[in-house]
Amino acid sequence: MTVEASGPFPVHAYTPRLRALGALVHTVTLGTLCYFTALLFQDVLAGTQTVEPGPLAVGLTVGGLLPRIALSLLRLGTRATVTVGPEGLVLTLRGGAHFEIPFEALESVRPWRLLIPGPGLTLRLRTGRAFEYGLEVQAPAPLLTAMGARGEARDHPRVRYAQARSAKWRRRWYDWGVKYGVVPGVLAAIFFRAHQYISFGGPFGEWQMYGFQAYALTFVRTWLPVFLALLLFGCFWRGLAEALCFGAAWLGPRWARHVRTGAEWTCRALYYVALPVFLGMRLLG
Repeated sequence: MTVEASGPFPVHAYTPRLRALGALVHTVTLGTLCYFTALLFQDVLAGTQTVEPGPLAVGLTVGGLLPRIALSLLRLGTRATVTVGPEGLVLTLRGGAHFEIPFEALESVRPWRLLIPGPGLTLRLRTGRAFEYGLEVQAPAPLLTAMGARGEARDHPRVRYAQARSAKWRRRWYDWGVKYGVVPGVLAAIFFRAHQYISFGGPFGEWQMYGFQAYALTFVRTWLPVFLALLLFGCFWRGLAEALCFGAAWLGPRWARHVRTGAEWTCRALYYVALPVFLGMRLLG
């Protein structure tokens, strides 16, 4: 069966070694977040503080932020496009190299079993081997649909999960700014102002007594635990939401879409409403 030419579809083309590297870096990031989130919840339940904000920030930077940057650079270097034509696929790498894969040589298209460093597809050839590049595709359904009969994997639960996630989890720079800048900043400012009135009798008491450097340092010390707590609480609920959405994807397209929508709004409500309220009660209680 032939199809009309369509695309190009953005992908990331990984050799086996590059994908293994990306999977390792991604696993380190997730493992770090899970580890520190577990420590945070242990402290919350026990009413203790075993991890200070300073070491926690260092650990998240080394085990979370730096690997995340490395993964972003890896994805930047593996950008590619796939064009679907009447006779087959054309993969164009970032450097300009082209690979033509005729439909006659293509046995099947299989979704990755492990969705790391992201959802992707393996092109199985009739020779019995996999094509030398694996394709990470955040939204695989349009590409698979364009492939016609050879895109039967579009009905696979892992593809449904990836497609629903891509459709409902797009964020712009201002979304990140509000989530990790404005919300922690506002909460920290409230706690910082209360501290200034209690300890120094006014909003600028510490500045007047000890100077701007001491005043700013106190604000940073107030802001840092608020930011880290919100970050880790958000990671906890995100992990639960993704597990729920992945399970729903196995029940069918309708479940995948509806559960994803509900999960995204629940995460927003928990982060922007419930978590700040809970954090305020813990810090002021």
